[in-house]
Amino acid sequence: MKPTEFYNTPEGQVTLRAMGEPERQLTENDREFIEQFLYVLREYYPEAFDALMEVYSVNINNKRYRDFLAVRRFIKCNFGLYDNQIDVDENWNFKFEFLCCPLHGECKYDGVICKPKFCSKLSDRQLEVMRMCYEGKKDNEIADALFISLNTVANHRKASFKKVGVHDMAEFMRYAYNNNLFKF
Repeated sequence: MKPTEFYNTPEGQVTLRAMGEPERQLTENDREFIEQFLYVLREYYPEAFDALMEVYSVNINNKRYRDFLAVRRFIKCNFGLYDNQIDVDENWNFKFEFLCCPLHGECKYDGVICKPKFCSKLSDRQLEVMRMCYEGKKDNEIADALFISLNTVANHRKASFKKVGVHDMAEFMRYAYNNNLFKF
């Protein structure tokens, strides 16, 4: 994905501008973008994801429209300023903005959908993969032992780095040691 800036229009729509591309309105037809956005929410902001699915559950029979509404709502609540600052980078890292919402402090989704909490808890499978990395196992050994592909090993490692806020294995080793992640 290209780094992207979002803003809310006075009419209540969401406009996006990917780096080097003209700005345009987010629509239901942006399926690939919406699916990837929801994946990031489900993985890293599960409380926000669950709340959005609850809010738009009335549209359960039209999943495409429900997903569009959920992504649009999340963007409206977290990235709506027209400031020419990148809101989502090429690695799907979110750069949240403080928006002046008339319901700030009163909305039951304040701190859930708006200003959501990042989930730093690793899944059981991510812990399993990262423990083996921590023990010095090579990717092919991990893949063979867990009956997964090398690509899946790499994806678990990447997601784990993001969840705990590190950028490489050396930083993860320090994090695991300092937090007693793998007590023996």
